[in-house]
Amino acid sequence: MRFAYQGLAILFIGALLLASGCGAKSGPSAAMDDAAAVDKTWPPKGQVPELALTPADKLVVVRTAEKLATDNPYAKFWQDAPYLDVPVLKQNVASPQLAEASVASVRVQAVTDGDNVAWRLSWDDPTPDGVVDSGQFSDGVAIEFPIDLGAIPMMGHRGAKVQILYWKAQWQKDLDVGFQDVQDLHPNYWADLYWFAEGEFPYPIPQAFEDPRSLQWFIAHEAGNPMAVFSRTQPVEELVAEGFGTLTHQPESASRGKGVWTDGRWAVVITRPLKTSDPLDHQFAADGPEQVAFAVWQGSDENVGGRKHWTNWIPFTVQP
Repeated sequence: MRFAYQGLAILFIGALLLASGCGAKSGPSAAMDDAAAVDKTWPPKGQVPELALTPADKLVVVRTAEKLATDNPYAKFWQDAPYLDVPVLKQNVASPQLAEASVASVRVQAVTDGDNVAWRLSWDDPTPDGVVDSGQFSDGVAIEFPIDLGAIPMMGHRGAKVQILYWKAQWQKDLDVGFQDVQDLHPNYWADLYWFAEGEFPYPIPQAFEDPRSLQWFIAHEAGNPMAVFSRTQPVEELVAEGFGTLTHQPESASRGKGVWTDGRWAVVITRPLKTSDPLDHQFAADGPEQVAFAVWQGSDENVGGRKHWTNWIPFTVQP
């Protein structure tokens, strides 16, 4: 069972300050079905197309006529979206710092259908890391937006919040192959007893724990730790921060996503509505000047928490 929150460190104490007023999402998000069908006809089975990409000198969220109903990083409409290669820096402002960079840049594309916005982030990574264990960490990528005017890109600051959309390879693996529990990493481990578990050892999660009484022994799950969600629906987490040490999980999320690793490269799509009813969400302004920042974690290089690659604010606009 996962007891520690890996990746971005969550301090639930900060939730009392930051999550007040955080309600259910409404508006365009209601039309975003988490179970939206992926375009299974593209790319052809067993093939990964080289996207006919056009470089750009500035970041623009371009308008597309297609509805963003798929999170396929290789959907055809990405061929028409210009990209910007954004250099990343070693995080050396706060501990734990990143001693050595292993990522040079992240390639960014973005499209909107007028209701939703989708970001495609890709970068070189020789190994896909979706396992968290002692000394093993997950790959990940995050998008950051300012909520308050003047917020700094380093997790915001007191009085100026930022929102972060964070994709984790570990959560993607939970969705692709099933929840990764202890026996998936250590198949020869043994436990004497699970109270109220049904079936036989190794008591697979969640099938063996339908009885609500059995869940009380899963402390992380019962405490609401996002890492201990048995039946995950999305690999993307929404968070809000107001400076170092205040990063807080948003219980209501309007974002969805998908990551695919192939031929030594990750391609991740994160999609969310342009507008929501949550005061802790960034609200996109059509054709107005905006800012975004990015962060990348390489699990095989022991990137975790503050040991990450990051960028300063990047200006962008959304085509109306």
